[in-house]
Amino acid sequence: MQCYLDDSSMLKNVKQLYIGTKTYAVERIRCDGAFCFVLLQGFADRNSAESLRNWTVCADKECVLLDKDRFFINDLIGCKITFTDGRTVGVVKDVLQYGAADVFVCENNGSEVSFPYLKDVVLSVNIGSKLIVVDAKRFGEVAVYED
Repeated sequence: MQCYLDDSSMLKNVKQLYIGTKTYAVERIRCDGAFCFVLLQGFADRNSAESLRNWTVCADKECVLLDKDRFFINDLIGCKITFTDGRTVGVVKDVLQYGAADVFVCENNGSEVSFPYLKDVVLSVNIGSKLIVVDAKRFGEVAVYED
């Protein structure tokens, strides 16, 4: 199967996959670049798995291995962004991926501000609290405000 995660090896701990309305037990998974070779319980060979071609395959995100300081975009959407002194920057509306750095798009009272996710800008991310704290000085240097 083709993998749309940044790194297919993040699927190493997945024990079940969802394909259509059915759940399948994973017997073995081997990742190679953007592809994973998966042996599902009940499918003896490649020919028997042919019926699953072109289906979207999903997994429980709790089973996907994320490195420290890595997050799912949908967990970042809706997070409140503040400076260290508590002033509000806004709420994450979108995360754009351009290669060099992800760009957070924030909304505050109808206006937008964007900034790159850089280690010296983003000081902490707490998904449980839906709170992201940024450095005010560095944020001021890299933020782009919508006109």
